[in-house]
Amino acid sequence: MFSLGENTRFYLPVAALVLFAAYCSVNLVLTHIDADVTAPKYDFNRSLPGTRGSIYDKGGASSPLAKSVPVWEYRLDPVSLTNTVVRRRGEPPRKPKAILRTVADVLHLDYAKLLKMAENSGNRYQYLTQSSDPDAHRILADSSLVAGVVIEDRQIRQYMHGRRLAHVIGSVNNYGEASAGLELKYNKELSGVPGLIHGKRDARGRELYDKRIDKVQPIPGADIHLTVDHNLQFEAESALKWGLKEYGAGSGWCVILDAKTAAVLAMASLPDFDPVMYGRAPENARINRVTNYTYEPGSVMKVITAAGAIEAGFARPDSLYNTDRFEEGFYKLPGDGSHVWEKRMSLKDAIVHSSNIVIGKLGYMFGQTAVYDNLRAFGFGERTGVELPAEERGNLGTRGKWDKATWSRAPIGQAVAVTAMQLASAYQAIANGGVRMKPHIIDRIVGQDGECHFQHEDSIASRPISSDTARKVREMMLEVASPAGTARRAAIRGYSIAGKTGTAQKSAGRRGYLPGLYRATFCGIVPSGVVSKDHPPRLVILVTLDFDQRTKFHQGGNSAGPVFKRIATAALRYLCIEPDKPEELMDYPDEDEFDRIMDSRAEGVAVE
Repeated sequence: MFSLGENTRFYLPVAALVLFAAYCSVNLVLTHIDADVTAPKYDFNRSLPGTRGSIYDKGGASSPLAKSVPVWEYRLDPVSLTNTVVRRRGEPPRKPKAILRTVADVLHLDYAKLLKMAENSGNRYQYLTQSSDPDAHRILADSSLVAGVVIEDRQIRQYMHGRRLAHVIGSVNNYGEASAGLELKYNKELSGVPGLIHGKRDARGRELYDKRIDKVQPIPGADIHLTVDHNLQFEAESALKWGLKEYGAGSGWCVILDAKTAAVLAMASLPDFDPVMYGRAPENARINRVTNYTYEPGSVMKVITAAGAIEAGFARPDSLYNTDRFEEGFYKLPGDGSHVWEKRMSLKDAIVHSSNIVIGKLGYMFGQTAVYDNLRAFGFGERTGVELPAEERGNLGTRGKWDKATWSRAPIGQAVAVTAMQLASAYQAIANGGVRMKPHIIDRIVGQDGECHFQHEDSIASRPISSDTARKVREMMLEVASPAGTARRAAIRGYSIAGKTGTAQKSAGRRGYLPGLYRATFCGIVPSGVVSKDHPPRLVILVTLDFDQRTKFHQGGNSAGPVFKRIATAALRYLCIEPDKPEELMDYPDEDEFDRIMDSRAEGVAVE
């Protein structure tokens, strides 16, 4: 019987193991480096995002503000390029330089630069470019022709007008990550429903694009249609930029509301940012100061106090008040300085001349709970509900627990914090016969199949005052934008304006106020709806300039007022709103002459 020697019995298993290891090594090498059609492939499934929905202005599909373009992102992997054998059946293997030449030609890249990138094997997945060219993708996705190129599905978000409306639209990067604005608030609706693909990967885990099979097509995201008018937005931003430069303000904001529906027709905040470069924008440029920023409003709040007192029957436009700031029974009312010419002043004149003493006394006599409830009725202290993320609610303190200082200051716009949207909304109620509508910036959301997912319906937010009170208040506000008032530079030839200025010293928190630093505001209703029944209020426009340094233009009438005038003049012309004071067009055929006469008639009259 044949028997193996002791050495043979030892080496035979060893030889078998060596042969098996060699076999495995060969297969492993083939698996890892051979991209031939015979190399093993591995199945996988993954989701595929749909095309992100677009955002449109009031003009509809012909006026896109933001849209997404599907692209492929190409990266170079030097390790895979040099280690992978690429060949087609019946053809010799392609060398790395030949592959790089193909990549350079197809993507229109510099061949010499690609060679240097390929030499840097320690830096894998080097960015090449993004392209939406389907022919280039077809060539580079062919695993029998090209190796070393990693392809990823991407979408480029294009913001068609750059920075315009940046705070409203927001930002989303090429990886679909939303950062602000409507992009963030409605990310789910814009993103749509991902699809599912079945594909194959090589042993390194790279997808072989030419082996992809779509199993479930993605559903594109819905489109959002805004109430914003792109042309009005342009005029608002242009006027605001002019105001910041002309008067030296550090920041500013404005909003235009439809006086009847509270639809947002324009909204601007400066400084702003480039949506494509959102991550590099400074923090102060990312803030939407219309909705996400609270501040003491100043004298624009006096109108709200007067409206509540008149509605309650506590006061009338012709009610007279003592202008002595030291009158017994009142707590440290801030003085009016040169604003007071008479010992007694009517409520109407107190609005026109912006008397702190009269409105402070009115609020003090009205009572702190009545003042507080009136502010809440006008929407202060709560979010307006406009469809933008992170809206602030402001701060009115606690009902019935104001100290005496707050009690005397809140009626004149101090010691309380509000947003610009809340202010504009409150003035919209005065413009709309006492009915405050819920502000909105979205008109509808429509799927790619044409189905309407959401259609805005006007809704009443509150009814703080009656139509009769609203008209009386607008009548009191008429002379503010006149030679007798604090905002003659806001006057517009041919149109009546019911407006109010605000010059608020900037708060330093518990340390009081910052000396010499102010926020200047003007809020106006145009036309006023008082001069002619045939010309009801159409627009509510609020402008605020925030000054970081001392300036002679810190008052609402001489800085925010002129910015308001620019915005309103352009809006009235664009919307073809007829003048309610046509006689002024005949009397003053030249706008510059009208402004000169307004200034000359105001000589000797103190401003706010």
